[in-house]
Amino acid sequence: MRSDSWRLTEALIFVHFAVFILSWANREGLVGLALMPGGIAARPWTLVTYQFVHGPSIFWFFISMLVLWIMAKPLEESWGSPRFLAFWLVATFGASLTAAVLKLPLVGDAGVGTSILLTFATLYPEVEFRLFFIIPVKVKYLAVVAVAWLAFSSLQIGLLAGLANVAGMCSGYLFFLATRRLPTRRKIMFEVRKRRASSAVRAEATAAEQRNLVWDPKVRGAVGRAAERGAVASEDEALLAELDAARDPSVTVCAPSEFGLVDDPICRTCPGFAECGARAIRLAAEAKSTAED
Repeated sequence: MRSDSWRLTEALIFVHFAVFILSWANREGLVGLALMPGGIAARPWTLVTYQFVHGPSIFWFFISMLVLWIMAKPLEESWGSPRFLAFWLVATFGASLTAAVLKLPLVGDAGVGTSILLTFATLYPEVEFRLFFIIPVKVKYLAVVAVAWLAFSSLQIGLLAGLANVAGMCSGYLFFLATRRLPTRRKIMFEVRKRRASSAVRAEATAAEQRNLVWDPKVRGAVGRAAERGAVASEDEALLAELDAARDPSVTVCAPSEFGLVDDPICRTCPGFAECGARAIRLAAEAKSTAED
């Protein structure tokens, strides 16, 4: 699998759904995934898994998954999975490490989700969504409401208690701002393809030039003999057959008067040299024959 196409967003959504479904069967079993003060040394994975632990509200879980699918997926496709993974980890650890330092419990992906929404709104501010499938709202306004709601809900549970989610949002968004001028995956792949195409063209031109340099003295000699005898010399029949066999039907050659052998910089690397060389030999023979008639 290509390193820039991991489908990380789909994997995150799958894990969120799996944990959410399991929570209905065994809510207490999720304690091992939540980040708890003093329990990080025994369960270091909770620095990441805390965000998969959602409350019982289906509505907010649905909103969280929509953010991942509608907004995180385009970011991953544009940036490439490695860069999106780095963004996600910065937002994730921004919240969990803040909670660890402040010795606070932490569950849910409010900080990570809001940083994704804010980043998407910065890149595509005019994109419009249907709120509750009815009301048209541009994503830039949704981002403002989401940030305000995160700040309000954080203050409701206490300044320190809500600081972790705010830190997650800020760290993810700051990472985006710091790396914003880096080329996207699409631009990188375009440059890679362009350089590969340029390398292929240069390689073809070099191969054509080497081949033409070998043919050039042979064609000059054959043209001279054809002009003297009014016919293709018997010793040049093999060369003529070789040139005919090397003809590239995809190449449109120039007019006969423009053929300058390797002295012409265009002819020197042209893949149509074989066709022009064979034509020059035949035209030299025809010119002599016509003059004698």
